[in-house]
This record gives sequence, structure tokens and C-alpha cells, in this order.
Amino acid sequence: MHGTLPFPPVFIATCTGLAMPLKKSNGSGEMQVIVAGWIRMEGEAAPTLLSAQGHIDAALAEKGCIAYEWAVYPGKTDTIFVFEQWETIDDLIAHLNAEPYFAMGGHLENAGIAGAEVLCHSVNKSQNIYGNDGLIAEEIFGIRTR
Repeated sequence: MHGTLPFPPVFIATCTGLAMPLKKSNGSGEMQVIVAGWIRMEGEAAPTLLSAQGHIDAALAEKGCIAYEWAVYPGKTDTIFVFEQWETIDDLIAHLNAEPYFAMGGHLENAGIAGAEVLCHSVNKSQNIYGNDGLIAEEIFGIRTR
């Protein structure tokens, strides 16, 4: 039996109307999912992340995982910035019920978690923020920027 994380996960689905369709993994029209937030540790975060590379690599190998990035938050040495990108909500749910998730949760719990806020965002379209000229795109989400 797997354990649970020592803090309740906070998931908020927010559909965003962006400009360019994302690649659909299965043709069903499912949206990609972004997971982003922070986890504050009881001590320095860097040693926890350095010793978590195996857990991160295992998550990156899971079906539908596009990105699984964890970093020490700039200027906050006790805080981990979390960014994940998944092809579909089903892929994220499979991850949340898989060994890499529980292993990372146990790793963080053993290191000591002081607080966290990690949000889940559904995304149905995306766009580059910069144009081919290297400047901010003339329009972002249909709104002129320059």
C-alpha cells in the first residue's frame, strides 16, 4: 500500500483560451495539463533535490510526461519550484497513482515539508510569446502587445 503526501494536494482546473492548438496525444480532444507551484522544506531544499534525481528521472519516463522540472526557488533556499507538463489529464492521474509519485512524496516527507501550494491547470491551446523577429509577439491571445 502506498502512503500519501504529508500535505493535501491542491488542484484547480483553469481552461485558458490561447492562440495555437496543442498536439493531442490520442485524437480525443483532451487538454494538456500543467502542474506548477512550490514546496517549502523545513531546511535547505538543494540537498533534497540533488538526492531526488532518480525519482525525477522515473517520472520523466512515464507515459505522457512532457516536463517534470524541480528547482530551488531563486532567493528562497528552502523552497522548491515545481513545473510539470502532461499530455492528458489521464496521464497525470496515472502518475498520481504510480510509484514515482509515491517515492517522491516519501522522499520529500522524509526531508521535512513545511508547506506547499501546487496547482493543476488544463490547457487547450498555446502560443509562442516571442515572434520570429525575437521581440514579444505582436499579439498574445488575440490582444495586441505592441
